[in-house]
Amino acid sequence: ARPCLSAAPPDFARRAVARSIAPCTMRVVSKAELAKHASANDIWIALHGLVWDVTKFLPNHPGGPEIVEAVAGREASAEFEDALHSAASRKEETVTLIGIYEDCEDMVQQWREKGWSEEKGIPDVDALSGGSGSAFASLALPLGAALMAVGIVAVAMYMRNKK
Repeated sequence: ARPCLSAAPPDFARRAVARSIAPCTMRVVSKAELAKHASANDIWIALHGLVWDVTKFLPNHPGGPEIVEAVAGREASAEFEDALHSAASRKEETVTLIGIYEDCEDMVQQWREKGWSEEKGIPDVDALSGGSGSAFASLALPLGAALMAVGIVAVAMYMRNKK
């Protein structure tokens, strides 16, 4: 297996990954080690089986640093996905991949087999699992149904007032 490129400059990593998509070996981060990185000056979080250093991004987080600090040093996939992050936010350049969260090696290998690689940033599990791939698309059906219901009520009220 080849070493991961997460510590390399981003443009080097993209070129190297484009040449070879063979799985790489990544450092495994234990729950205890992750928990040590939970201060405002040193924040790691685990997302979808991968551990990320988000320290440099903290001052620029659109929701404020407190949101990220609240999940510092732990697994935070659910909180990350609940916030409906965009594709661009998954590739934030100031977020650094540290390694694989312990006992998640198989999960990460599945992401790789489905097309994920380091340069794609934080995995979009909906897209990788054959889902919609975006938060908006997953809301489209309920949103459409709600708009249709509002339309029907509006037409009914118009017809009733017309009499």
